[in-house]
Amino acid sequence: MIILFTGDHLRHKYFVDSFSKVFEDLVWIIEKREKFIPDMDKNFNTEIQKLQKKHFEKRHSAENEFFTAKAGDLSSNRISQIFKINQLDFFNGKLKKILMKKKSKFLISYGVHKIPENILKYVTGYKWNVHGGLSPWYRGVITHFWPSYMLEPEYTGMTLHETTKNIDGGNIIHQSISTLNINDGIHQNACRVVKNFSDKLPKLLYKNIQKKKKLIGI
Repeated sequence: MIILFTGDHLRHKYFVDSFSKVFEDLVWIIEKREKFIPDMDKNFNTEIQKLQKKHFEKRHSAENEFFTAKAGDLSSNRISQIFKINQLDFFNGKLKKILMKKKSKFLISYGVHKIPENILKYVTGYKWNVHGGLSPWYRGVITHFWPSYMLEPEYTGMTLHETTKNIDGGNIIHQSISTLNINDGIHQNACRVVKNFSDKLPKLLYKNIQKKKKLIGI
């Protein structure tokens, strides 16, 4: 059994759908995240608000283009259970209860808030996190924006790393980078790398599990 613990945006659904095509008996924990198109910041002037709105609308359009039609029906019997939580459930015992009950050897998180250490200990096997950035060069937040801003879009990438108390700091298990396309904007470039990573990771993981290979990060 693999527990996938993700946010509720389109990219997260696509990621889970990719796993459901390869693995059976998946448990999916979904954290309710903030609105994908946030409210405009009233502290900004009118011109900056227009740019902010344009940025998030373009991101929404790109994610719809790459992920909506391509993500399948997640009600398939390959996903044995779905749990919906919010950030409060990290601390009120609900998340802890789910992990204790499931006793999975694999927990893969993507797009969720930091899991407290006192909860992580209830997963005795692999604990991995998907970071939407190429570590160690781009850690932290909006890491599909900064590479292009720094004029190195080829550093737009994804990282699977061990989950530790350090944000984006665990040993690296797997990485992928963007395949640059001259027609892409910044959001298409980001979506392309998420899709590539999501398509390949479940197959690579399945192959190594079949070989009973111990997966050690670097």
